[in-house]
Amino acid sequence: MNHPVGTEIEATAKWLEEHTASGAAILLRRVARQRDQARAESAAEEMGNRYPLAWRSARRRAREATRNVALIAERWHDFHQDQTRIHAMLRTDLARFQVLAERAGWVPDPETRRLWRWREGWWELAYRKKNPKDGYRDSGWYLWGPAQSHFGEWAAHRKADAMTEADRLITKHLASVAEVKQ
Repeated sequence: MNHPVGTEIEATAKWLEEHTASGAAILLRRVARQRDQARAESAAEEMGNRYPLAWRSARRRAREATRNVALIAERWHDFHQDQTRIHAMLRTDLARFQVLAERAGWVPDPETRRLWRWREGWWELAYRKKNPKDGYRDSGWYLWGPAQSHFGEWAAHRKADAMTEADRLITKHLASVAEVKQ
């Protein structure tokens, strides 16, 4: 089972950095780097098991080859079990991170008047002043979400009302996505 940890890791990390969620981007890249290191170690083990052809007799080489094949088979079995365990641990860690991020609710950003939330993707709730040229028809809190979701939708004037309305819009969007999948 060779499942990737996630899709478009670098693009997601860049998006997170652009939206000043560098901590999440660092964590995402670290998990991907650990996965890549595990795959590289497995490839290195496969390449290191070649036996050298030397001046020995054919019978001796055949015995060594048989032993090497048995050793390779044993190592491959151990390696496959280790890889399966590592992949399961990485998937578990990523799922745990997503659950903790979702449980955290709206998390304040270092930049003032901006909040982040994880619910099947990153959502941003930010305060914008009225500017019809930029599409902000009124001063207040606006919601941005993953692709094919809300993009700059006005939520409310006050922060508490905006968080409640944003949660309602996110739940509505996720329900419609789940309905389309069925």
